[in-house]
Amino acid sequence: MATRRRTRISLVTSLVLCVAPLLQAQTSATIVGTIHDAVTGSPLTGVVVTVVGSTMQGVTDDEGLYSIDSVLPGLVKLTAQVIGYHPITTDYYTALPREPLDVDFKLAPVVVAIAGVEITGRRPVREYPGAMVLTSDDLPPRGDILNALQGAVPSISVRGRRDNTRVRARGSMSEVLFVIDGVVTTPPLRFYIDAANVECVEVRRGHLAAQEYRASINSEIYSGVVLIWTKGALGARPRSCFKTP
Repeated sequence: MATRRRTRISLVTSLVLCVAPLLQAQTSATIVGTIHDAVTGSPLTGVVVTVVGSTMQGVTDDEGLYSIDSVLPGLVKLTAQVIGYHPITTDYYTALPREPLDVDFKLAPVVVAIAGVEITGRRPVREYPGAMVLTSDDLPPRGDILNALQGAVPSISVRGRRDNTRVRARGSMSEVLFVIDGVVTTPPLRFYIDAANVECVEVRRGHLAAQEYRASINSEIYSGVVLIWTKGALGARPRSCFKTP
């Protein structure tokens, strides 16, 4: 009898050990996605993606892919960060069991000083008549900077998804050119910059505004230029970007 009892206990234990991982897999969620450079579009490796408020992480491989398993279902926020790029924290997503949650990122590179170059001051860029300048005080505390511009600049219209965004000046069929920390970015726009990381934005309207960057735009016609300076980035800014006490 004792031998049979031990055999039954062993069988039950084995069954529990086999079923437990299956039950966990059915009641937990998985988060997957890709991470690319917002300027070049190249996949980024070594980016750490963390579920905010937990120790659960995933790291991107050589193709920019990451995966986080065994996530508790419900509302989750993610943070993606790697040296040399501005970190991003997402809005809330709903993670569901047995249904992978796909969250992609576009990280904007941090512009750093080049060794051997001495910077003695910041010279304001050329002023454009009628240009609109927004500082961090004029922007929302969080959220996609492109959507923030649509709400803050009456002439800007934003359409499309985060990975294929089109921005136009109302009344024109041409799109708007973007310059992020001095780097020219042509549409379609495939970057995400949180408004919390933006120091200053200047909006220049009209086709002539893009001529300063004609070497980078292959004679394309744009209805305006939006210059974005992120916090901590180097480079000249309009005088109106500097806050006065």
